[in-house]
Amino acid sequence: MDVFQLVREFLSGKGAADRFEHELHNLDNTEVKIALLGRSGTGKSSLMNALVGERVAASGAVETTTKAQEFNVNGLIFVDLPGGGTTRFPFDEYLDTMKINTYDAFILVVSKRILESDLDLLNELKSRTGKKIHVVRTMIDQDIENAVHDGISPELVLPRLRSDLESKFGSTHHCWLISNRHPKEYDFPAFSDSLLEDFDDARRDKYVFAVKAYTDGQLRRKREVAERHVTLFAGMAAVNGFNPVFGADIVADVAILVKMNQWILRCYKLDEEHMHKQLRRTPLSSAQVTLVNRLIAYGTKEFILSLLKRQVTRMTGKELAKWVPVVGHMASAGLGFALTRWMGHDLILQCEEATRSLMREVHSTPARTSKSKHPV
Repeated sequence: MDVFQLVREFLSGKGAADRFEHELHNLDNTEVKIALLGRSGTGKSSLMNALVGERVAASGAVETTTKAQEFNVNGLIFVDLPGGGTTRFPFDEYLDTMKINTYDAFILVVSKRILESDLDLLNELKSRTGKKIHVVRTMIDQDIENAVHDGISPELVLPRLRSDLESKFGSTHHCWLISNRHPKEYDFPAFSDSLLEDFDDARRDKYVFAVKAYTDGQLRRKREVAERHVTLFAGMAAVNGFNPVFGADIVADVAILVKMNQWILRCYKLDEEHMHKQLRRTPLSSAQVTLVNRLIAYGTKEFILSLLKRQVTRMTGKELAKWVPVVGHMASAGLGFALTRWMGHDLILQCEEATRSLMREVHSTPARTSKSKHPV
């Protein structure tokens, strides 16, 4: 982004500040709606929890879904749909009742037993929506354990299960073998990444923001999304450099920086709310707790003020520059842009490091990832 072009737009009355606000508002308010289909007990709730890295839905084999249930995680909306093709939900009414054309992606979740109703639902969805359907077979870890108990080599299990899915659903569908308990293993990372193909740019960013990163590739995508947001926040800070009231722009800078840092922490699931949930599930080392607490502090007004005090020379230069007509304003804008972008970039790098540390701690067992990186 060209800061001086931004300044020229501002001086010409093109409303650069409104443009940045509008883009941030659109990104924050974009929603991604994913339909989860399949019988109860196949692992739909656990799949949601694994994708976002937190418990958003109760899991269990008890039949509880008799109507559509929504779960909203930072704009990523999962809708657990009741099974179709039954007396209660015949196919000729089911898809219309569930407003099937309002969804951005479809996931059909199956487990050990694949029924004719699963195949019928997939074919009906495909013909009605024209969209690809992701077929996910869950509980692969249990299938392997059962096979080993029966004297079957683990190396033979996955190829057999893949052949079984292909024989039932056909090779044209996207089929995945996953374990919700082990989201770094088998096809889970590739399945999560494949959903990105279903979305436009704004929904892709929202999806990356809301899901948990389990691999370096997923962390890289989070960084790309976060950097784009940091540029927008930095643009707002640059426009704020034109605030004519002495000292008022510093107050606004603090608000912009706090909002930006809180957004980055939520993106990496290192904000206070997510970390409290994490600590209830998995104990962390004292060093990791210290690291996380330090990052959480970045999202507070007190930390930002402390940081700005350490940048007193730069901020004083920003204030003094405003007394120089036009050129001074441009210098002030540039300083605001540079400071905000520097802080955002620094926090992103720290969040990446912390996420990798947590990934190593939580997933320290050897991966049993499927050799195939592609769907059946």
